[in-house]
Amino acid sequence: MIKQKGFIDCKIEWLFYLFVLLSVFVFFGFIHPTTIFNGDEWFNLSLGREAWPEWHGFNPIKVVPEVSFPLLINVASFTLTPFGLTFLQSATFFTAALIAVLVVVYLRQFYLFTIEKMHCSQYSGLIIAAFHYLCLFGLFRTLNDSKSTYMLWELNITCYYHYLFPALINGSVALYFLRKGRELKGYLSTNPVLSGFIVLSVYLSIYSNIFSNLILAVTCGAVLLVDFVASRYKIVETIKSYPLHVLVLAMWVVSAIFEANGGRAERMGKSTLNISGAVDNALSLLSQMNGTFSTLIFVGIAACIFGCIASGKFQIQERKLVLIGLISSILIFTALTLISAKSSAEYIGKPVVMWGVLMYMIVLSSFGFSLLFRSNYASYLSPLIILMLVNASTNQSYSLKEPQSNLLTYQRTNAVTQDMIEQVQAALSENKREMILYVPKFDSEDNWPIPITRAREISWTLKSNGVIDKNISIRIQPDRKKNIEFDVH
Repeated sequence: MIKQKGFIDCKIEWLFYLFVLLSVFVFFGFIHPTTIFNGDEWFNLSLGREAWPEWHGFNPIKVVPEVSFPLLINVASFTLTPFGLTFLQSATFFTAALIAVLVVVYLRQFYLFTIEKMHCSQYSGLIIAAFHYLCLFGLFRTLNDSKSTYMLWELNITCYYHYLFPALINGSVALYFLRKGRELKGYLSTNPVLSGFIVLSVYLSIYSNIFSNLILAVTCGAVLLVDFVASRYKIVETIKSYPLHVLVLAMWVVSAIFEANGGRAERMGKSTLNISGAVDNALSLLSQMNGTFSTLIFVGIAACIFGCIASGKFQIQERKLVLIGLISSILIFTALTLISAKSSAEYIGKPVVMWGVLMYMIVLSSFGFSLLFRSNYASYLSPLIILMLVNASTNQSYSLKEPQSNLLTYQRTNAVTQDMIEQVQAALSENKREMILYVPKFDSEDNWPIPITRAREISWTLKSNGVIDKNISIRIQPDRKKNIEFDVH
């Protein structure tokens, strides 16, 4: 009976993950897909860089996005186009599948965290994980006219690789480090293979971008700080207990040094510090939180506070994790504010940039939910609450932002890019060595989002992905006839 029950329990869990995988894939593959369209896409897809930080590079530590984007789209092109998909469809569906897999990995770590650290049952753990999953789509669903954002939203396909993927990776690894704690030290001597993959995951997390790597670095710093105080300021003992946490901080310091000496930092050095603008953008994002979700988060955090101050509600380890989560959220928010204030105040208004703050907000409220689930009343109400959250996440009164440049629809951007590809293919079929590529005309000086400066990158990208068999000299010509043809304004 025990084996049978264990099998059923495992089956329920994996059915949940399968649902998440399929639903996220359908969302990004069919409902809100994204495609190759603007100059950033063509530039990044033709970019070649080493898989380590580049001293004085423009983006010194963006190893993961700048290596993975061209590589994975290349994989998508050569594996999916033989099945009848176009190059653009291959990029869309492969990206959707990657997002789905990373969301499952992230929610898996979150679910295990609720079981191991919040002492939830399988039922309550899955309910809390479902709450987090619904937060990904419903937390900011409050505005109409295609203005509602969501935690997985980004402006274009480049940003998914540059910002969303690093956020999910860092969130997953941070939750794993919180789950394992001091156990990680034992892996170094007993399981070198697993330790190698942990180090790789740390490398991928830290050398991704300056917004996302804060999640893991600050989490490890908060763990070390709390343990340092709990051990009565025995710094050597703390370092020996958490060698991988120290490694994370050391790698983050190296990444900060590289980033401070990069091209983007040099550009930022000429800008003013706009703290008030960054704070306003952060508060603007938080003010867009859906009423149903924000009420539940408030209730969860209130229950979490009660569990910490009331005698016998939370164990010492639970209190320590709550403190770590609180410290992490404050430090991440402070760091994001300062970085955004120096670079661009609008950055912090993006959900994927605020991922660490939002994640710990949900984690802290989840500790409160775990306390509430110790009463049968929470179990009685949970199906009804989940129904309300599903309704808030799918309510047709609100429409979601398009994940495309200029907020154009997928159909229009995809049609424009496909037309560009067909023009290039037609020119090559006529054995031309050079051509004029006609594109819609936009108001910016360089015709962004399809700038006239990206001609070489278009040829290189199409050649490297097998769309054309040789390069061609391209001159981009904005033409208002294309605006009329594709209804692009």
